[in-house]
Amino acid sequence: MKKYLHLFLFLFALASIAMGQGPASTAHWFGYILPPSPAEYKYVSFTMQDLGSVSVASGEQPQVTSATFADGYVWSLNNYFGYCLYRSRFDATNNLIEDPELMVEDVPYFNDMAYNPADGLIYIITEEHLKSFNPATPNNMQDHGVIENDGFNLAIDMDGNAYIISSWGNFCSLNLSNAQMTVISPIDLPLKMSFDMLTGELFGVFMGNLYQIDTHTGAYTLLGALHEGTTSYDPTCLFMTYGSNPTEFTVGDLNYRVNDDHVSVTVTGHVNGYEATGDLIIPASVSYGGNDYAVTTIGEAAFLYCFYLTNLSIPNSVTTIEASAFAYCQGFTGDLVIPNSVTTVGYGAFQICPGFNGDLIIGTAVTEIGDYAFNSCDGMTGTLYIPSGVQSLGGNSFGYCAFSGIVVDPENSVYDSRNDCNAIIKTSTNELLTGCKNTIIPNTVTSIGYCAFRGVQGLTSIEIPNSVKYIGENAFAFCYDLTGDLTIPNSVDTIGAGAFFYCEGFGGTLTIGESVTFIGDEAFRRCSGFTRAVSLATTPPTLGVDFGGLTFELFGYPILVVPCGCAEAYRNSSWYEPYGLNGFNEFIEDCSAVAEVEGTIPMVYPNPTNGKVIIEAENIQNISIYNLLGEKVFECAANGDVFEYDFSHHTAGLYFIKVETIKGTETMKVTLLD
Repeated sequence: MKKYLHLFLFLFALASIAMGQGPASTAHWFGYILPPSPAEYKYVSFTMQDLGSVSVASGEQPQVTSATFADGYVWSLNNYFGYCLYRSRFDATNNLIEDPELMVEDVPYFNDMAYNPADGLIYIITEEHLKSFNPATPNNMQDHGVIENDGFNLAIDMDGNAYIISSWGNFCSLNLSNAQMTVISPIDLPLKMSFDMLTGELFGVFMGNLYQIDTHTGAYTLLGALHEGTTSYDPTCLFMTYGSNPTEFTVGDLNYRVNDDHVSVTVTGHVNGYEATGDLIIPASVSYGGNDYAVTTIGEAAFLYCFYLTNLSIPNSVTTIEASAFAYCQGFTGDLVIPNSVTTVGYGAFQICPGFNGDLIIGTAVTEIGDYAFNSCDGMTGTLYIPSGVQSLGGNSFGYCAFSGIVVDPENSVYDSRNDCNAIIKTSTNELLTGCKNTIIPNTVTSIGYCAFRGVQGLTSIEIPNSVKYIGENAFAFCYDLTGDLTIPNSVDTIGAGAFFYCEGFGGTLTIGESVTFIGDEAFRRCSGFTRAVSLATTPPTLGVDFGGLTFELFGYPILVVPCGCAEAYRNSSWYEPYGLNGFNEFIEDCSAVAEVEGTIPMVYPNPTNGKVIIEAENIQNISIYNLLGEKVFECAANGDVFEYDFSHHTAGLYFIKVETIKGTETMKVTLLD
């Protein structure tokens, strides 16, 4: 709480300077009033804005000789039946102090008591001794030493600096660790003192008047009288409540913020920040200041980068998990259970939490899952179940995961997993939004959405049906396990940027369908394993330039087979790149190859080789060999089914062998070793 209050004070001071006036306290003050008759003992409250608006807050307490405000409760010493320590509930909404609870019987008389926000202890002056106790264990009092010349009135600021008025009439600073006093100046009024925790100013009350005290000099200034009408009030003790409605507080290891409804709170973080360790168990409710609050929200970035937290437990009171609430909590293990009370999981709420190694269980009340919500939770390998209530699913919510299956509740009105396809499909648009390693794309799907398969682990092959017209951005990016051929069907007209970025595992033929008109930047960047490339489009598709025109950078195969009569058009387009490092440097027109892409594929072996290779194909007519720069290093007419070539006079590297037969042309890749 302390760090937030300091931030508030800084901003408050800036705002005051901007308005051209000093800070004004908005805190409520409480004093215990000593009127003529003991039957009229009451707590009263007043504010710094209007000292004439003194109001009776409660009449339930017996006679009180000293009191302070700590951990949301009023702690008081009363002598109605001997000296006893009480804790009273504070009703911030109505400024009431009520429901006294006996905490310790038979305590010594306290000259004064004050709460120290710096260490969370209540300090008391009793029998010339300075003592303290923890509000959680009030029976255990620690003695800090004898106060020289005794002391009557004690005040402690937010940083733990203590001040006291001694029985000899001196204003002194007090060392809380050893009870040693240092005289600042004489003072002629035995002021009951308290710090305003919002401004850091020290105030005192005597004979119904309020004074401000300079802690450096001990000088005091009269501010006004405490009165209600013609009635003047003179407290026997004085303390402050931190403001009539605390907005932030700490209980245990967690920080909280009171929500606008004043009955619930948001968890804002761990007291140890990034260094928090151990299990994280979020309670369903928390008590502070005499109030009970339901824990309904886990705040934005509340536990961001808390690497060392382990098991996570979210209570069934939480309704909202905000953006990045648990992002990068890499130490979490086991199942991740989103309770049935939760309705919203925000952007990146659990992004990059790879330690979860059980099931992801999404509660039945969830209606919204944000972008990247569970991205990179790659330890989860079970079945992802989407409840019926989910109405909004963000992009890349489950990227880089390794689910073995996906099931959408049949009652869901927005999404489905038709035909047991192991995917999430938006019903109204037939767009596949999320897939897994066992997805079979139904032939009713018309588009594959943004990041639908991005980073999916264990996806080794994919068949895109002839119903698909659009492949979205990053749809299959970083699918390292994809192998073999890739065929973009004739139905597709657009391939989005980065659609197959970094799919290095492909090792066969890339065939681009005849209807493709646009291929986004980086769509096939770093797909270095392909050994053959064919475009069936008679007009070269437009290539995107959003990221620098890198559609085929490091594609690894610089020769493209195109339809008859189209080589010149491709050569004069952005598909051409002279070195074959970011495009193609040779375009081969082969009608039979284009019409019959499933023709006989030649065999080249051994591959890799230290010298000689054997090329086998039916009715070989011509052999051409190119280096990685696209330069032709050998060409020879042939006649037969076998051709032998010796690479020993070439430098080591990658070469391409173009084999022309009566059925068409194929280009094979071979590696020459040192």
